[in-house]
Amino acid sequence: MTNQREQYYLERVKGGDSGAFGYFVDTYQQMAFTIAVRILKDEEEAQDVVQEAFIKAYQKIKEFRETSKFSTWLYKIVYFHSLDRVKMINRRIKHNEAYSEVHPTTTSEDSLSSLEGKDRTFLLEQALQRLTEEQRTLIQLYYYEELSLKEMSEILGTPLDNLKVKLFRTRKALYGILKDHEATVK
Repeated sequence: MTNQREQYYLERVKGGDSGAFGYFVDTYQQMAFTIAVRILKDEEEAQDVVQEAFIKAYQKIKEFRETSKFSTWLYKIVYFHSLDRVKMINRRIKHNEAYSEVHPTTTSEDSLSSLEGKDRTFLLEQALQRLTEEQRTLIQLYYYEELSLKEMSEILGTPLDNLKVKLFRTRKALYGILKDHEATVK
C-alpha cells in the first residue's frame, strides 16, 4: 500500500542503507510529534517519544508487512509509545508525594470566561483540552490529519464500528463543551 517513493526508500532501508531512513523521518516527523504532543501535552516528552518511535520503526522495519501505509504503521507506534509514557508519568506522580496533588492551572469556568475576546481556534483548543486523551487523539487523527476511519482503526487497534461510535461520542462531547461556553458568554 505504500507509494513508489516510499517503496524505493523502504527497500533501501531493508537492504541496509540506514541513511535512507532519513526520508521517513523528514516526511513524518511533524505529524508524529503532533500526535505525541496532543496525548502528552508536553513538548519535551513528545520529542522523546517520537525519537523512540522512529528508533523502534527503524529496528523493526523488516517486520513491516506493507499491508498498510508506512505512516499508519509509524503513527501506531507513536500512539502506543505516547500512551505508555503517560502511564509511566502517572506512576511517577503517584509515587512522588511532591506531585501527588495535580491541579489544572485554571478551572474550566475560568478558561471559558477568559476566552471572550479570543478567536475560534483558541476556543477550540481550549475545548479540546477538556476532552480525554483518547478523544483528543480521535479529533487529531480524523480532522487535523484527515486520516480515514480505516487508518485510524489500524493505528488505534480499535474495531471500525467501535471507532465510529467513539468518534460520534467525541463530537457530541466537544459540541457540549462549546455549547456550554456559548451559554456562559451570553
